[in-house]
Amino acid sequence: MKNNSENKYPRILVISNNAFSSTSNNGKTLASFFDKLPAENIAQLYFNPEIPDHSYYHNYFRITDKEIVKCIFRKSDTCGEIIDRKAAKETNTTRDNKDNVIRILKKYNIVRIIREILWMSKKWKTELLDQWLNEFSPEVVFFCAGDSGFAYDITKYIQKKYNTKLVVYITDDYVLPRKTLSLFWWLRRNYILKKMGNAIQESDLFITISQSMKEEYKKIFGKDSILALNMTESLRDESIPKENKTVLTLVYTGGFHFKRYITLNLLAQSLKKYNHDIKNKQKAYLKIYSNQEPSNKVLKYLNIKGASEFCGSLNAEQLKKVLNSSDILVHVESFGRKSIESTRLSISTKIPEYLSLGKPVLAIGPSEIASIKYLEDCAFCITDPDNIYSDLEKLLNDSELRKELAVKALRKYDNNHKKEIVSKKLISSIVNLCDK
Repeated sequence: MKNNSENKYPRILVISNNAFSSTSNNGKTLASFFDKLPAENIAQLYFNPEIPDHSYYHNYFRITDKEIVKCIFRKSDTCGEIIDRKAAKETNTTRDNKDNVIRILKKYNIVRIIREILWMSKKWKTELLDQWLNEFSPEVVFFCAGDSGFAYDITKYIQKKYNTKLVVYITDDYVLPRKTLSLFWWLRRNYILKKMGNAIQESDLFITISQSMKEEYKKIFGKDSILALNMTESLRDESIPKENKTVLTLVYTGGFHFKRYITLNLLAQSLKKYNHDIKNKQKAYLKIYSNQEPSNKVLKYLNIKGASEFCGSLNAEQLKKVLNSSDILVHVESFGRKSIESTRLSISTKIPEYLSLGKPVLAIGPSEIASIKYLEDCAFCITDPDNIYSDLEKLLNDSELRKELAVKALRKYDNNHKKEIVSKKLISSIVNLCDK
């Protein structure tokens, strides 16, 4: 596939775990980087058993764990497929049981090591993949580098085969030391550290997601990076009416991983106490939305009578309506040690959306986490779990404070997250690689 004479942009192959999406966090962030480029300039190779739900892009190739296993143990010749987004959406919108079993097993480090060994079979290197790559003929590989070693191998194979420029983009930390005695974790960590280090050194452009990650990774890998803060088009719509004025509506729209549901529970318990205090005339209620289906255990943390409830998932249009009709937007992080280690360098993909709405943001989590640090100057941050009730009471009882926070949030969005500004800068950096 060649560019026409008026198309000045390079052909960019995005390699990532998740497919482009209009709703899911990681897929949504990736999709936002390139949707101002011609769709024919973007292709995606991904590894998760899901169907892309972003309407702009159309060129996808998917390889899954299940296909690798089948090729090894069933001697199947089929490994990977070209995804027709529209057809796939009609026929296969949910994971089957085997996909769910694999997803659960991947939580264990020993299983992840076995998974890497299976992918080392290189069953992914098929004639169909090569045909698809030849048709697209990538000029730039944009690699969302994570904690799957095989993805680095596939990226290197494609980058060398087509002599492309390489962009390495990192959104989460998988390599900083953890306080764990798990031998399997350390084996995986050292394996990924080596893979990641090689990819970064060979990259033409290295991108990180937060100032904390930029500084830490420069120390580890000896190479500086540029920042690409999450961006979004503004979701602000003043024509959408607010909900019941007698009740302040707090809204959380995000995942429950890294035990964020425990922090949501702490907030809900404080809201329950607040609502039971007769001196507080205006009540407050937390509505929780997520594309993740919570287990029964998690639901017990989320559904607190008179204070909070899990309200299900939202499509893009519903999300916009819910956020605009809310009074306070909620971001939370876990106070647990293991969760802090995993999220310390990352900035939540939800933050730009929240800021764009010009509403007060309530952030609860440890002060050392990048997301909380980032919100310090524009949100109401509670960094001590013992102070949630007392601090929350101040926010809920002070309408002027909420107005001030709303102004600060919108100002930070305008300065740092406007899509047309951030996207233009990123694409310019990638285009410049091809001009060298």
